[in-house]
Amino acid sequence: MLISNKDRCRILVIYVKKLLLCVMVLCIFIGFPACTAAPAPMENHTHPKIFRYSLPMNPNTLNPQETDGIPEMTIAYHIYEGLMRTYQNQLRYGIAESYEISTDGRTYTFHLRDAAYGDGTPVRAEDFVRAVQRMVTEESSSRPFFAYPIRNAMKIHDGELSIADLGVSAIDEKTLRFVLENPTPYFLQLLALPSFSPVRSQSDFSKMEAGLCNGPFIVKKWIRNDSIRLEKNPLYWDADRIKLDAVEIVIASDFDKLYGMFKNQELDILPTSTDIINSETLPYVEYYFNGANDFIRLNMSEDCPLHNKNLRLALNYALNRNAYVASLGSHTVTPSARYVLPILPGTHKTFGEEYPLEAFPLEGDTQIARDYLKKALEELRIEKAEDLSLELLISDDYWATIEAEIIREQMRNVLGIQIDIFAVPYNTHMELDAAHKFQMSLSGWTPDYPDPATYLELWTSNSSYNYAGYNSPEYDECFRLANNQTDPQSRMSLLARAEDILLRDGALIPLQIRQSAMLKNPKLTGFKTSYFNVEFQYIYADFLP
Repeated sequence: MLISNKDRCRILVIYVKKLLLCVMVLCIFIGFPACTAAPAPMENHTHPKIFRYSLPMNPNTLNPQETDGIPEMTIAYHIYEGLMRTYQNQLRYGIAESYEISTDGRTYTFHLRDAAYGDGTPVRAEDFVRAVQRMVTEESSSRPFFAYPIRNAMKIHDGELSIADLGVSAIDEKTLRFVLENPTPYFLQLLALPSFSPVRSQSDFSKMEAGLCNGPFIVKKWIRNDSIRLEKNPLYWDADRIKLDAVEIVIASDFDKLYGMFKNQELDILPTSTDIINSETLPYVEYYFNGANDFIRLNMSEDCPLHNKNLRLALNYALNRNAYVASLGSHTVTPSARYVLPILPGTHKTFGEEYPLEAFPLEGDTQIARDYLKKALEELRIEKAEDLSLELLISDDYWATIEAEIIREQMRNVLGIQIDIFAVPYNTHMELDAAHKFQMSLSGWTPDYPDPATYLELWTSNSSYNYAGYNSPEYDECFRLANNQTDPQSRMSLLARAEDILLRDGALIPLQIRQSAMLKNPKLTGFKTSYFNVEFQYIYADFLP
């Protein structure tokens, strides 16, 4: 999922990315307000049980096929339910009561449980068919490639076939069948994403009425740029396990105001800086992996100097990632010289343990960088490094500016080239990324599902998130072969090879992976964080007496 703007910020996209980010963005809170007293101990919660947290910016949409950022994906996770659901990185049943998979791994048949939308209308198999149709036909669909494992979905999205050829059908009101192009080991994980949530006919998501929601909560009120109120859905099939009566989401970016609300017990969760923690707030601080994996996207269009592979490699070798992270002064940022998040599951261990990779020295290599630059200047017919100027696109927040300035200084010292920083509002940043109107872009991604393919599918030549214009037949073929594998180990090996190809081509500049921090009400229980798809899972949250 698309992210940008690092350790001291909230993930917000939207995603992006996608994107990248990616991308989803972290809204920066520079520091804590001056205070002399710690937050008062949280009082016991009695009915109604209301969980409260904050977002720095209004979600763009809650349309399940259009959600693209971490905050809106998090809300979608709680107001919709697909055939499957993930919780604590484990796959669970959702609206599906059972399913069968054919022996060749290409046909999935689902049997639906009795379930209803917030207004009592039954959820039908045809609603899931409609969701997939929207994913591959509507221009505003944020993740059409999620449907690509389904037979003919890619060709329908590209306008080569009609929607009648799509490999999903409602056998009857309670039975749904998918026919896939190839065996897809992570297909059930995809079905847990909001994009595959059921959609009724003639749904108007601009109004967000209860009749659109089939998850544990419904949207009761949405005051743009102010607040969102969710309430427990009494018609949810598993309502007995939902302990919260309501969720209130405050939309604000004034940290002083939000911190005051936390102290006054008006917020239960407050994302905050990972570095500026003092003794008064320490008892309320928790750290967590948010899945954020940051990098610089490089535009490889013919009219961009970065079309030159030697120039891209020069930039990668010139960057001293250890010094870069040290300059950031963060204890929760880890320098990275790879693309796929290493903590994702592999076959038996994590992907990083099974396939260790450091594509470029973390300390950089000045001589190799300058050798690549010399070749690049010759090929670009540029006389000297001082004549080469590149532009780095970032979102206009404090932390992104700090990161960009460190990168610019390193490139100037090692290569002698000029990098101009172009800071724009987040939404503009995402629009420019999608329109390929950048040279370098400070970006990132968080995984949508726990599999390396969630990173690698973005860089295939036909991916709608391939903003950099990367085109490698070798990479495409490697990824295609991986998707055709039924042996898990062979598949993972091919995905590791694809990552290696991507980095050997210098398609991006890896930067860092990181953790986030939050202030948390100590009486809050059952609240979980996640490093893929959503940031918070409060579906089973409760409060101690």
